[in-house]
Amino acid sequence: MFYIDKINNKKILKSSILTEFEPVFTHLFTTRESLVKTKDPKLENTANSNLEMILGHLKTDKKNFYKIKQTHGTNIVINPKNTDIIDNTDGIIISKAGSATVLHFADCTPVLLYDSKNHVAAGLHAGWRGTAGAISKLGVKLMIENFNSSPEDIIAVIGPCIGQEDFEAGIEVYEALKNTIKPNATSAKTPKSKPKEGFFKFRKTPKSELTEEFLGNTESAKVFPDLAKINAQQLSEAGVKTIDICHFKTYKDNDILFSYRRENKTTNRISMFLKLG
Repeated sequence: MFYIDKINNKKILKSSILTEFEPVFTHLFTTRESLVKTKDPKLENTANSNLEMILGHLKTDKKNFYKIKQTHGTNIVINPKNTDIIDNTDGIIISKAGSATVLHFADCTPVLLYDSKNHVAAGLHAGWRGTAGAISKLGVKLMIENFNSSPEDIIAVIGPCIGQEDFEAGIEVYEALKNTIKPNATSAKTPKSKPKEGFFKFRKTPKSELTEEFLGNTESAKVFPDLAKINAQQLSEAGVKTIDICHFKTYKDNDILFSYRRENKTTNRISMFLKLG
């Protein structure tokens, strides 16, 4: 379950299933009040001040603070050798005590993985392209191969992203996503539902109702994928048992979160911080 916490009276979001590991492992998601990433000159000082505030809260040394430049791919870096910004990377895995990292999100899906037994954590940026490339499954795979993690020991947290009914896309997005989960996949909350029910909704025309039925590859048809649920299913299929999905959504809960779609391509971002104690 996600809840609102505060640092210096500024709101952040956290998952209750991870807070039990503090201070050995600490995480947080920023909100409008705790913004650290923007290209708006009027907000740059605020963003820089908030970043210093959060790094202080996490007790993070900048020498152990890793940053990546996300490109909507599936590249994942493991324990970077230096803190220079790493290009063409949408995931990072850290295992060194004292190391920390941050990822930024517009409406895309933040995925956090933590293995408490091996003290290793991953931060993943899963937009629809990353989701189509099954970056969540890849993160689990790399933790297994490089750190001897067991999927059953990995806790997954899916942070605030755009909600299904606000994420309208072309049918090509459905074609890219549909095979990333098993054909008989059903929502974990509705085990008796039809195959893939809830992962996608469709609209034939702008004024038609949303439906569960695939309408065919037509120019006018639109798909509404549930990226959080699809990533959760990918993680489940990879063997992860504990998954917490944030109920706050960027577009719907725009009073506390930024949304690229709702705010006319805003450069303000939500950020996910991870810190190993």
